[in-house]
Amino acid sequence: MIKCPGQDQRYWKPEDIFNVRCPHCGHEIEFWKDEPYHYCPECDKRVRNPRLDTGCAQWCKYAEDCLPGELIDKQTS
Repeated sequence: MIKCPGQDQRYWKPEDIFNVRCPHCGHEIEFWKDEPYHYCPECDKRVRNPRLDTGCAQWCKYAEDCLPGELIDKQTS
């Protein structure tokens, strides 16, 4: 399957993968720029990605085919 350049990891930079401290327990969680959330492996609480980047979803007419609706709604509102 061909991916759009905004979602294709071959075009990502090192800073598109980063660590965030869990706001509940302080454990470090690794995020990739397109992951909306993770469950902390330490306290099992859901942690949202503070730097969520869905690339071209704001303007691309095919965004609904690439990303879940909840991500598109968050980026365009």
